[in-house]
Amino acid sequence: MLSQIEAALAALKPKGTFATQRACSSTDLLVEVDGVGPLRFPISATTAQVLCAVAKPAPFGRRDQTLHDRSIRDTWEIDKGRIHIDTPRWKRTLDPVLKDLGKKLGLPSNAELIAVLDKLLVYTPGQFFAPHQDSERTDEMVGSLVLELPSKSAGGSVVVHHQGEKLTFRGARRGPKDLSVLAFYADCHHEVTPITSGYRVVLTWQLLQRGPPGPAAPIPTAAVGDLTQQVKAYFSTQSPPRYGKDAELPDRLIYLLDHQYTEKSLAWTRLKNGDRLRVAALRQAAGQLDCECFLALADVHENWSCEEDGYDWRGRHHYRERDFDDEGEGEGEESSELALGELCDTSVELRHWVTSQGSGAPAVAADALSSEICVTRPSIEFDPFQSEHEGYMGNYGNTVDRWYHRAAFVMWPRARTFAIRAKGSPLWAVNELATMAQPAAREAARSLLPFWGRHAPGVESAKFFSMLLEVVNSLDEAELAHGLLGPFGPHRLTAGTLSTFASLVERHGVAWSQRLFAGWSKRPRYDTPSWLPILRPLFAALLKKAPTHGKALASWLLLREVGALEEKILASLKLRAVWLDERAAEHTQTVLALLGGAAELEAGSTRDGLLTLLTTGKTALTILNAAALLEVAPKKAAVETPGLGTIHRYAIELLERTLAIPPRRADDWSIDLPVQCRCELCARLSTFLRDRVAVEHVWPLAEDRRRHVHNAIDGHKLPVTHVTRRGGRPYSLVLTKQKALFVREAQVRARQQTVLARLKSQRPTS
Repeated sequence: MLSQIEAALAALKPKGTFATQRACSSTDLLVEVDGVGPLRFPISATTAQVLCAVAKPAPFGRRDQTLHDRSIRDTWEIDKGRIHIDTPRWKRTLDPVLKDLGKKLGLPSNAELIAVLDKLLVYTPGQFFAPHQDSERTDEMVGSLVLELPSKSAGGSVVVHHQGEKLTFRGARRGPKDLSVLAFYADCHHEVTPITSGYRVVLTWQLLQRGPPGPAAPIPTAAVGDLTQQVKAYFSTQSPPRYGKDAELPDRLIYLLDHQYTEKSLAWTRLKNGDRLRVAALRQAAGQLDCECFLALADVHENWSCEEDGYDWRGRHHYRERDFDDEGEGEGEESSELALGELCDTSVELRHWVTSQGSGAPAVAADALSSEICVTRPSIEFDPFQSEHEGYMGNYGNTVDRWYHRAAFVMWPRARTFAIRAKGSPLWAVNELATMAQPAAREAARSLLPFWGRHAPGVESAKFFSMLLEVVNSLDEAELAHGLLGPFGPHRLTAGTLSTFASLVERHGVAWSQRLFAGWSKRPRYDTPSWLPILRPLFAALLKKAPTHGKALASWLLLREVGALEEKILASLKLRAVWLDERAAEHTQTVLALLGGAAELEAGSTRDGLLTLLTTGKTALTILNAAALLEVAPKKAAVETPGLGTIHRYAIELLERTLAIPPRRADDWSIDLPVQCRCELCARLSTFLRDRVAVEHVWPLAEDRRRHVHNAIDGHKLPVTHVTRRGGRPYSLVLTKQKALFVREAQVRARQQTVLARLKSQRPTS
């Protein structure tokens, strides 16, 4: 569909051009320069030399720097403050010339083109100005005007580039005293070729466009009709499914304009030439299809394969050419000679939105999909403001990245505005839903479901989720509530939202609530914080605000989380054996939350099952885990949480039994560790570890077998070094037990004694 829209737009041919030239009489131009006096035409070599004597070398700008480099710009400049023109007399000639130039540039018929003097330049033999781009210094600036004064010179052609096209100008005088007037759009790159003889003297001007917005150029009805049908078909055709997403209708149509604009110059009334014509046609189509229209700036990034042999040893080039202008706001273009191959990837980000009324637009999704974008000029025909080449690096190909500043016309069906804006700002969508009446709110909320899970979870503010719960509660529809809350998780619940959530449970029932929590448990990321600290307050809210369904849901959640803890402990035992590494507080907060939840529900049997899990068998808490749990439990929780007393007594008994075992003897080098792997290598490793006398073991092994032993030692954090002795075949792995074995056991024993003394001094809890 996009190709048909592009063809329809390309068929609209503008009458204007990006650069134009004409001649005019110099009779009305009276110019006087401080230190030189009045200029007489044609300008003689002597006068030109005097002008050079009072001038200064012309600088150029590179971003925020003003530089002098004669390899880029070599000419003389006289500031406008030293130039005096009889303006009223000059306007008699200039005004009709500007009107003619505006028509040739394709400006609106009623647009007023105004020339503002900038500077006087003198080019002597050999001088030039490399390709550059003029900065748009005011909102009204649309182009530049170069007035070449009569003089004898050769060379010095002005070459204007725009999107792959090039026009060359060298004077348009009809007589020896005539002026040559050249005008071009400000986004055009242009250069002055070297002067071969004589002197080239020019006055430069900024071209400003003023006046009310002019009527759109007449567009054939058939052309608008064809474009309208193509756009209608585009918005009515589902895009193919991709990346696991279902097929869906396109949200937006984005047309990248042919001219470049800045934040200052982007406006409906200042669109240039073909952009003005095609945007007018699109706006007519939008009116017939009831679409909203916007302008925006577009930052385009493209990655191309390329062929180029000369790259440095790092495989990367950073290069800029045309990274300068005549006032300090540079644009860039790559200078390396690269043969671009295939377009590998492209991305477009939209910013600085302008509504059809000319005001700033609200936030919408900034990233544009390639399936939304159409062009009549591909970006490769533009000058990139930055390029970066990366040569062959391992398995990576030879590529070049190019960045462009473009502008865009954006439209979408008005009926989809809510959903489109919601993608850019889910918070805005929730705010809007809160102000809507039924059934409009439900209909708008349903429009969010296809994409809500991809966009809404990224909004992390607690206020957003609180508002969402309030809105979902007011919608009073179970499936809609599940669809809007499903992409989140219980960790988003806070003390301030529990009452509202409990109301939802009471409204939609236990089965709905269980399905919601079951879905949440499948979605958490690895870095999702635990929601269990809110468990007891949640149970309290459920008992208070959901008298019918609250206790049933809370009991189900408690049993589920106790089961999940057991599975987690068993899984950790399968994955690793903990040797002298007391992972204090590994499950501390979880256990406290579950005991607190059981206390809130007065669920004695569930609490006793949890305590049995934590104090018996292979799932029992380690010594320091049990002690750490008691240490971090708040005093109030210790009093109000039945079960902590059981753990308190368990920890004391375990510590007393452990400390009753005599300390390790000074000659005992055994490491009693049940290595989980059952292979013959690990069996032999275990034999060495348990040997009370052996300190070193030399073990000839092939590389892959050595690696397996390395991993076993490092994975269990054993106080054993493993060094490969490179001699003979296969190399030998040398294992050496370290004295850290004794130091670590002594440290652990000292910690256990300290903990035991502290626990005995504390009052046992319930």
